[in-house]
Amino acid sequence: MQANKTTDQRAQRPSLHGRAVHRIVFVTGKGGVGKSAVAAATALQYARAGHSVLLVELGSRSFYGPLLGLPVDDVPVPWLENIGVVRWDVEGALREYITHYLMFKAAADKILGNTVMKALVAAAPSLAELAMLGKLTAPMRHTWYKRDVDVVVIDAYATGQFMALLRAPRGLAQTASSGPMHTHSTEIVRLLGNPDICEYRLVTLAEEMPISEACEMAGEIRAETGIAPKVYCNRLLDLPADMADLPASAAAAPFIAHMQRIAKRQRTSLAALKRLGSDRGGPVRCLPLIPTVDADELLKGLADALDSVSRVVT
Repeated sequence: MQANKTTDQRAQRPSLHGRAVHRIVFVTGKGGVGKSAVAAATALQYARAGHSVLLVELGSRSFYGPLLGLPVDDVPVPWLENIGVVRWDVEGALREYITHYLMFKAAADKILGNTVMKALVAAAPSLAELAMLGKLTAPMRHTWYKRDVDVVVIDAYATGQFMALLRAPRGLAQTASSGPMHTHSTEIVRLLGNPDICEYRLVTLAEEMPISEACEMAGEIRAETGIAPKVYCNRLLDLPADMADLPASAAAAPFIAHMQRIAKRQRTSLAALKRLGSDRGGPVRCLPLIPTVDADELLKGLADALDSVSRVVT
């Protein structure tokens, strides 16, 4: 199904230094809020609009492999039309980064064993984050690095670890006041703050703790990058109005009453989200609870919601 393009994702492929580069969409949020599902639905949303998309998950183990039934590893595998899925880990990104500068891959493979890689990461923790961001932004910084897609959607780390990722290049640029490390870090900082290239999507639930953390994180993302993240409140109940008309003796009455209590709490939490987050991020976009255990139906339903999301907390 080809959906109409929405205002949120109508931007054309950006250009930098006179050449086309891909867009980067980071999706983050507190663990358990549906971040990875929204990231996959975001990839599907862009693909429906005719963009070629790379969906990237960060870490040593794949979430999408079991979910989608794909052999996801460090080489992109096709999922749906115009979408590839890949997993990036720190050691692979760091190895790629160092290999380029050593120039000789065979020598690099001998030098960069697992023990050496772990020692490097332990000695300079921010080096891991810089390697990940360096791999992501390489097409914008090097003419020799090609990534022939329109959009890269990053299923990013959760909350605090994601902020450590964003802050790493600025910290390294300040630590290394000159030289290649300073130059690379400064370039990455500039790219992360370019709204024509980067977009930040922050997923939360209509619950007290996730909302509090999301509001804090929205402010931190904006302070670090200068870009207000788009906030998505996930798994909202949308109960039919006539549910309250069912007789009290109905067998489903206890369940219906429970759902109504949850919906009421969600409405209260959404109001709090507006009050807490009005000056820290963009408007709140509402995503419904998709009542299915089928992964394809879930992701397609979320992509439909992302396409049509115009309900904003007011």
